[in-house]
Amino acid sequence: MPFEHAPSVRAFASYRREHNLPGLWWSATTVGHVGYDSWLERDHVMLLDFDPAVVGISSQPFWLFWSAAKGRAVSHTPD
Repeated sequence: MPFEHAPSVRAFASYRREHNLPGLWWSATTVGHVGYDSWLERDHVMLLDFDPAVVGISSQPFWLFWSAAKGRAVSHTPD
């Protein structure tokens, strides 16, 4: 499966009085919605969407898991 067809591993939910304004951008590149967690991420998706060299965009398609100090489990979803 091409990475740009992978679904996001978490939802882009919005809440009342939230400051980071998540949402979905309709992308002509992917012919579908691309999620974002902030307006800065939205602006990056917009710029990628208008770049003719970009052939795919994926938003948070995977988790990273690792062990931190003292064996504590840590996870992160890259933007």
